[in-house]
Amino acid sequence: MFFYQIYGITLSSNRQLPGLMAISPAPTDIEFELTETGPVVSPQPATGWQINREQKPDGTYELSYSGNGMVEFQISPSRQKISARTNLPLPEVTAILLGAVLGSALRLRGTVCLHSSAIAVGTPGSPRTTKNYDPGSPLSKGGGGGIKGGGGGIKKRGGNQAIALIGAKGAGKSTTAAAFAKRGYPILADDVAVLTQKDNSFLVHPGYPRLRLWPNAVNAVYGSEVGLSRVMRQIDKRYVELNAENAVQWRFQAQPANLAAIYFLEPRQLELATPAIAPIPSKIGLMMLLGHRYPHFLTLDRDEQDREFAFLGSLAAAVPLRKVDRPDELTKLPQICDAILDDLKCVCC
Repeated sequence: MFFYQIYGITLSSNRQLPGLMAISPAPTDIEFELTETGPVVSPQPATGWQINREQKPDGTYELSYSGNGMVEFQISPSRQKISARTNLPLPEVTAILLGAVLGSALRLRGTVCLHSSAIAVGTPGSPRTTKNYDPGSPLSKGGGGGIKGGGGGIKKRGGNQAIALIGAKGAGKSTTAAAFAKRGYPILADDVAVLTQKDNSFLVHPGYPRLRLWPNAVNAVYGSEVGLSRVMRQIDKRYVELNAENAVQWRFQAQPANLAAIYFLEPRQLELATPAIAPIPSKIGLMMLLGHRYPHFLTLDRDEQDREFAFLGSLAAAVPLRKVDRPDELTKLPQICDAILDDLKCVCC
């Protein structure tokens, strides 16, 4: 068996899952068991997935994907085991598992998940400068010898505070997170932010050490997409690997952090020259949070819905909620990061 720490739980698997950081054997919260049903199918032109969902009378939750091959997941009534049958390659099964499948299992267990990317920002205004940075090292890929807009060089940041970026599909959550990663801010989660409450604070739990980016975003903030692994064979989205070690860019933070603020990425505006940030009233913010639970298609029973509503209501009342209006240009990403960081200093005062 292989063991992983992800989303605040310990996941065990009968197969070694690519892209995850292994840990020593530990008591398991969720067990994953994968069975191959036959030869891996050849990739076809992208046609999209057909997704079927069913709650069985015994409480088993089934989630199946078909299109370019198939994978069927079953989440046990206890929510402690996920079984899968597939003819897809292991990396593609893993990509689906780490998204909607684990998101479903966690929400069925009573844990809130948001469609969000999360970045560790440490204590606002007090980054730690990394000494002896070599601008010619591989760590500087995509960043040159320094990061403009982030001070006079690359800073090593991170720590016990985080921000969450929320937006509709295609809003640029991962791309904006990548712009922060380029500056030295560690990534906590990409696409799925798992939250728990501790006293009066809300924790964001680490996901996996990768970002999923389209080639134009890779080119804008990282470098060339050549050599980067595809998320799925039939689409062009790529993985950018994150480093959990003592790097200064493209870092992953493996410890949870307190959620300091939530930023909703509004639709990009062609006519807007500079980003603008404004507060969101908590009642409106609650409705927005409810619309970004992940996965969006999961239907919970009444008691579970009530618990999520109460949790998100407390979150909206306790954590500053902001909307970000943005220009429609990737070249404006440094300005967007600056605006968020400047705003964060104010809301955390």
